[in-house]
Amino acid sequence: MRASETGGLGPGRFLAATVLTLALLLAPVAARVVWFDAYWVFRTDPPWRAATEGGNRLIDRQTRRAKVLQALTRSYGLVLIGSSTTYHGLDPDDVEAVPAATVYNAGISAIIADELAVVAAVVASRREVIRAVLGLDYYMFSRPRVPVHLDPSLATATGRLTALMGSVLGRYAIADSRLEAVEGSEDPGAWTYAGFRVTPPLPPALTRENDAARRHSTAPFRPDTLASLDRVLEHLRHVKVDAFLSPVNEAQRRVLADLGLMDDFARWREAVAAVGARHGVRILDLSDLGTRYPFDPARGSTAAWLDNLHYTPLIGRLVLERLGLRRAAGTP
Repeated sequence: MRASETGGLGPGRFLAATVLTLALLLAPVAARVVWFDAYWVFRTDPPWRAATEGGNRLIDRQTRRAKVLQALTRSYGLVLIGSSTTYHGLDPDDVEAVPAATVYNAGISAIIADELAVVAAVVASRREVIRAVLGLDYYMFSRPRVPVHLDPSLATATGRLTALMGSVLGRYAIADSRLEAVEGSEDPGAWTYAGFRVTPPLPPALTRENDAARRHSTAPFRPDTLASLDRVLEHLRHVKVDAFLSPVNEAQRRVLADLGLMDDFARWREAVAAVGARHGVRILDLSDLGTRYPFDPARGSTAAWLDNLHYTPLIGRLVLERLGLRRAAGTP
């Protein structure tokens, strides 16, 4: 293109002028996204918190997007990795081994084994992380698929950069930067900046519904998923890893028993421990930790269990004690 065709500007200057014009046009859009911060990525106290008291329908429904972006941008030295059992049960404020401000809960709802490897790669890309807690549950290694799946490209530097750019100027980022998109969650409770979800007790109608849903979603153990755990531990080889099998109550065991899957559950426990041993990582079997706290789905939540799968911080504190991240009750 000749200079006369660009208003007298040479190609280099024309390109620079175009980029500058686009930047000026996009700057207000990006500023709006960062200011509202729908996925709680950029600010410690975004404006939607005052209106919703910490509730966020987007984080509830799009936990994968929110938690990955948060894991890429928060400052933390210890990370809690797992499913919704982790973000419901392990409160960073209960960790005593390090300051709570340096702990982030990266739990993601209904995460499956191969997605764990993506999260581990994201965590491993953060140089300040020195310790990871890995909470494993049976469903990660049995559920065949999920409706929305973490993008495998997030395991690469290019994929992570693309995700961060999209968090400012992506279609979802722009469309979701409004109060109407955030408020009105059907899930009671609220999120904390550390990635933990404070959830009030659930009524019997909901715990019965969750029990019925578990009976439809529980599947046989898939040994092929163990290769993903190998990848998780390989990604995290440069940090201290504390791994455990999540506590399981009697109601969840009844689901497994009624479906004829107790042998699968036992094989899964043994197989996961063997993978950990290959990597020099001891995986504590804490599946029996919550059995002293009975739970009946027909009666609603208890102090120890939200439903037949999710334990509360009452049991979470016992988990942290067993991992050496919290003093035992009564210990000076």
